[in-house]
Order: sequence, then C-alpha cells, then structure tokens
Amino acid sequence: MLVAGPNSACDVCLEAFGCDGKAPCSISCGHVFCVDCLSRVTRPSCPLCRDYFDSRATIKLHLDLDAVRSSPAPNSNVTLSDEEDARRLREEIDNITTTGCTESQVRRLLADGKTFLHRLPKGTFKDLRTQYKMLSHLCDIKTSLRAQKTIIEQTKNESEALQKEKEALEKEKEALKAEVEMRKKDQQNSLKVEEELREHCQRAHEAYTSMIK
Repeated sequence: MLVAGPNSACDVCLEAFGCDGKAPCSISCGHVFCVDCLSRVTRPSCPLCRDYFDSRATIKLHLDLDAVRSSPAPNSNVTLSDEEDARRLREEIDNITTTGCTESQVRRLLADGKTFLHRLPKGTFKDLRTQYKMLSHLCDIKTSLRAQKTIIEQTKNESEALQKEKEALEKEKEALKAEVEMRKKDQQNSLKVEEELREHCQRAHEAYTSMIK
C-alpha cells in the first residue's frame, strides 16, 4: 500500500494533505498532489515536470490521519536561525520586486532558497515557499522569453541576409541580361557589316568583269 508521509504537503497549493479534496494522489511521473489541485489542471501534464499523465490512472495514497494530528504544527520544530534565514530570504525576494536585480543575483537567491527549504519539512514557511515558487516560475519565463528573442533576432538576421543575397542576384541577373543584349547587337552589327562587304565585293567583281570584256 502506498502511504503519504504525515508531514507531506501538496506542491501546488502547499497545503497539508488530508481528507476529501486534500487527499494525496500520485500520477504516472511519481509526483503527488491533492485532489483539488489535480482537478484544476487544464492540460494533462504534471505541474512540476510537465510530463503527460492520464487522469484516469491516478493513484490515491493512504494518509495516516492519526499521525497527522499528532505531528507538530508547522514551524514548531524550526530554530531561531531558521526563522532569521527565512526572514532574510523574504526581504531579498521583496527587494527584487521593488528595486530589481541582475539574473545572476536571482539565480543565487533561488539556489539559497532551494537549499534552505529542502532541508525543512514541507509544511514550514508556506508563505516563503509560495514566494520561492513564483520567483522561480518568473525566472523560467524570463529565460524562455530571452531564448525566443534570440531565435527571433537570428531569424530576422538570416532573413535580411537572404534578402540582400536575393537583391545581389537580381542585380547580377540584370547585368548578365544587359551583356547578352549587347553581344546580340554586336552580332547583328557584325552580320550587317559582313553582308555589306559581300555586296561590295559582288559589285566590284561585276565591275571588273565588265571592264575586261
């Protein structure tokens, strides 16, 4: 029988698992979410890893409610040092939203937040976990947009290069066409001169023949 830990929480809403709508369910990729959050997924892909899953094949996990009731309340087993680290992370995230910062600073903050939150029970510092997830999501969006912008710029540059190459080929084509026309005229002139020379020779020959008779 698959069992969810007593301190487990949904990775989407960050609320502790329980009965009915908060019952834990595992999908094909192995990630676990509550029934309510899975019912609100608009596309059949995992909210964390984006893998496809069949909603009909979800597995409802057993939750030991007695262990949940007897477990300590969130944040009850954290130290003053943990509280101070959480406060610092909250302030840094707030500063980002108000004053901004570089991408390297955001990445460093995300790494610090991940290290801090992963060593604590999932039910602790829910507000900080929500802030962390939102910041991570926004950072991923920014990275994706930057990559798309780079692709668009590359496509634009390639299109401009192709346009210039096309214009150069058109000019070369026109030049070759003009050269062909010029050679055609030269050929026609040569034929005309040749014909005139033939006529002149014919008249000269006739004149010479009439003189010697």
